[in-house]
Amino acid sequence: MRSQIHVSIDVYELYFRLIESSILFVSAEDLARILAISNRSAGRILSKMCELGLAVKLSKNTYRLVKF
Repeated sequence: MRSQIHVSIDVYELYFRLIESSILFVSAEDLARILAISNRSAGRILSKMCELGLAVKLSKNTYRLVKF
């Protein structure tokens, strides 16, 4: 039997925590490892950050966080 759980993430809070940790370049794999989530979920989070103007996609899997 498989159990599922859904967790919501405050993208803005995550962004500020990454910036505070001096993480300016991140890949989906890196974020997945940091948050202990799947690469797919991490990719969705990074895509949302791009939509909100918090990150810029540099390559297929690498993002740069925009520092304000």
